Amino acid sequence: MSRIVRPPGAVATTLLSRPLAFMKRHPLFPVCFALSALVAACVSQAEPISPDKPVGPVKPGLYEPARGAYLGAALDTTQIGGDHVAQLTAQMSNFGKSTGRSHALYMHFQHFPNIQGEFGTWDADANGWISSAKFAQATNNVGATPILTLEPFQPAMFLDWKPGSKAFEATKAYAQGVGRWNKPVFIRFAHEMNGSWYPWAEWTDKNQNMKRDPDEGTGFTAAHYRQAYRNMASMFRRYAPNAALIWCPNGGLLGGEKRDVFRPFYPGDDVVDWVGIDIYERGWTLPMPGARLWGGQFAHNLTHDMTDDPKTPANESVNFYLLYGQWKKKPIMICETSATLSFRTDLTVAQRAQLTRDWKIGQWNDKEYGWMQGVYGTTQHKTQKFVEPIDKQFPQVKAIVWFQIAKREYIPAQSPTGEISWFKNEWADYRIGGGVEEGKPAPFGQQEVNLYRSLIRSPYYLSRVTARPRVAQNPAPRRPKTAPKGE
Repeated sequence: MSRIVRPPGAVATTLLSRPLAFMKRHPLFPVCFALSALVAACVSQAEPISPDKPVGPVKPGLYEPARGAYLGAALDTTQIGGDHVAQLTAQMSNFGKSTGRSHALYMHFQHFPNIQGEFGTWDADANGWISSAKFAQATNNVGATPILTLEPFQPAMFLDWKPGSKAFEATKAYAQGVGRWNKPVFIRFAHEMNGSWYPWAEWTDKNQNMKRDPDEGTGFTAAHYRQAYRNMASMFRRYAPNAALIWCPNGGLLGGEKRDVFRPFYPGDDVVDWVGIDIYERGWTLPMPGARLWGGQFAHNLTHDMTDDPKTPANESVNFYLLYGQWKKKPIMICETSATLSFRTDLTVAQRAQLTRDWKIGQWNDKEYGWMQGVYGTTQHKTQKFVEPIDKQFPQVKAIVWFQIAKREYIPAQSPTGEISWFKNEWADYRIGGGVEEGKPAPFGQQEVNLYRSLIRSPYYLSRVTARPRVAQNPAPRRPKTAPKGE
C-alpha cells in the first residue's frame, strides 16, 4: 500500500466548497460585490506591505504563553436556543468532560455586517443569533476565553471610514463593548481572505474550475483588505486594550497563480497580535481504501504552499512558519483544523467510514499516521513517535483550535487523471467522534475521542489563558498619508 501525500499545489483547497453553497444561501451576494467594487474604486489609502523582519526587539504577543499551546475548539452552536448562556455553558462543559481536559479557547462566528449591511452590537447579533456578550459570558463560566470571528459580508463598508459612517460607528460601539467586558478576548477579523469563497477575498470561484477567470473578481483587492483590517484595528486599539487581534489567512491561495499567498494581505505588525492559519486535510487526491497518510503532512502545510514545485527539492513557496513565527516572532494560532473524508460518496458507507478513521487517527508506523497525531503529537507522548512533534519543531504555535462541527458542503478533489471532481452538498463531519452519515452512529467515534484525550493529556497543552490584558490603552495605529493603488 503506497503512501498518499497531498501535493503541495493543493494545500489551499480545503475550503473551496464554500462559494457555490454560500451564494445559494445568500441571493444578495452579487449586490455585495457591486457595492464593494463601487466603494473600493473610491478609496486609495492602504498600508504598504510589511517588511519580513521587524526593526528592533519584539515583545511577546498579548496573552502569548511562555511555553506550550492553548487548547481550543469551535463547537456547533446553530441548535442553541432559549437561554443561550446556560446552553452554551453546558455545551462547553460537556466537551471538556468528554475529552478529559478543559479547553482554554472557544470560537464564535458573527456576521459584521451581515449580507444586508446591518451591524450587530456586543449585546445583540444582527441576524438574531447568539450575541458576542452571551458567548463571552458562557466561555467565562467554564474558565475559557472567547475567539470572536467577525465576518464582514459587505467589506467595502470598512473603506468608507469616517465619523458618522456605518462601519466606523458600529465598530467603535462594538470595540467599546469588548473593552467594557475587560477580560481576555481574541478578535479574528475577515479570515481566509486569500481564498476564493468570501466577499472580502479578491475573487470567488463562481465557475468552479479552480482558476481565476476574468469575471470572478470582487473588486476588493489585497490593498483594500489591508486598509479595512487596519481601520477595524484602530477601534480595538483605542477602546479595547483587552482584545488580542488575530490575522488569519487560509493555508494557501487558489487560482493556479504563482504568487505570494500571504504577504500581500498582511496588514502590519502593529495591528497583529497573533498570526492565525486555517489548515484542513480532506484527501485532495482521492485516496482509496488502504491508503496511508504521511505523518508530516500537517508540518508540511505550515512550511509550504501551492506555489511550491513538488518536482524539486527546494521550497519555492512562502514558508509561513518561518516568516511569521521565526522572523516576525508572532505567536501562531491554528484557528481551524480537522480532517474528514465523510463526503466521499464514490465509496461505500463502510469504506468511507474506515478511510475517514484512518485519515484522522490511523497509525501504521512512525512516519505514517493520522492528521490528529500530526497536529497534536508531542515528544512527551508515550505510545508513539512523530515525524515532527509540535513542541520540538513548532514552538511558536501557541494555540490549536479543532473545528468540531459537521455540515453539508461542496467539496472539490483531484482525480488520478488531474480532473477536478466535485462532491456537492455532501456530509462533511469534522468532529472528533463524528460519523460519515448524518444522524447515524459513528462506528469509530469513541476511538477518535480516546486518541484525542491521550494526545492532549500532555502538560504542553494549556487549559486556561492566564496572561493579563494590556495595562494601558495603545494609541490608534497611524494612517498613511499616501498609499499604493490596489494590487
